[in-house]
Amino acid sequence: MIIRGVILSVSIIWLITGFVTCLTPGVNNIFLPVEVTNQDQAILIRSISGIFIGLGYLSTRFVFSSSRVQIGNVLLSICSCAIFSKICSFIYDGITTHSLLVFSILVVYGLGLYYLQKKRKNEIDYNL
Repeated sequence: MIIRGVILSVSIIWLITGFVTCLTPGVNNIFLPVEVTNQDQAILIRSISGIFIGLGYLSTRFVFSSSRVQIGNVLLSICSCAIFSKICSFIYDGITTHSLLVFSILVVYGLGLYYLQKKRKNEIDYNL
């Protein structure tokens, strides 16, 4: 019970850190141990904030779920959160060639994961 409480506490901190960094106009906040001074650093920090959102969500889901979660769902959740953080980065930090390339790769990767996940679900034989 104590271990679940610790995991849940850290998960909530990760969610708050990710959302505050992703959704506020200024990247520098109480959760960030470094001082962000230029646009390139801001774009990188906002991208990483999506990973914190994904990890916080998946850790919270792990604490409260008794079912096994497939690897594809985990990767798709993290990818979706990273795409969300890139969109916030476009809004607050502007669009650069590098950020557009990373966003495009994330979208293609996410669509590929979604397609393979649906394809595998359709191939599972439930008549065991």
